[in-house]
Amino acid sequence: MRFLGLLCWFLTLGVLCPQPKVMAQDLKVLVLDALNGKPQAAVQVHYICTGKIPPTPSRSVKPVFTNSEGLATISNICSNEEEIELSIFAPEPKEQCGGTTSFTLKELLSVGIVSKPDSDGGIWCPTKVSKKLKPMPGQVIVFVKKPTWWQSHIAG
Repeated sequence: MRFLGLLCWFLTLGVLCPQPKVMAQDLKVLVLDALNGKPQAAVQVHYICTGKIPPTPSRSVKPVFTNSEGLATISNICSNEEEIELSIFAPEPKEQCGGTTSFTLKELLSVGIVSKPDSDGGIWCPTKVSKKLKPMPGQVIVFVKKPTWWQSHIAG
């Protein structure tokens, strides 16, 4: 009986006491070379929140750079109603494969995202490396590569 009384007391205490708020998780952006899958360091990652809340100077974001493992960490400032759009600016001569990646926070945190390197909006890249990768919750994987001569001189 005493155990049951203590259990009820702890349960009541847990219900009546305010629970700590869940902290926003950091978003991880992994930048890989589309040809060989090697991590890319010193890549600028820009992001913007799109949706109901208009942009203000307090919500402006400085670019984040990838480390030697190709990872950039972004502290999320977007609300759940907004989409997050990423833009990748690799050091010369590489460029982002495919278009700008856009996703919801819920989608990212629950499943993760592997961008499509052959999508519209950027230089076309092979999908050999991207097909081998599986999305990880909280992480976006994007690809860069050096454009071919045709892409940089004729098509671009």
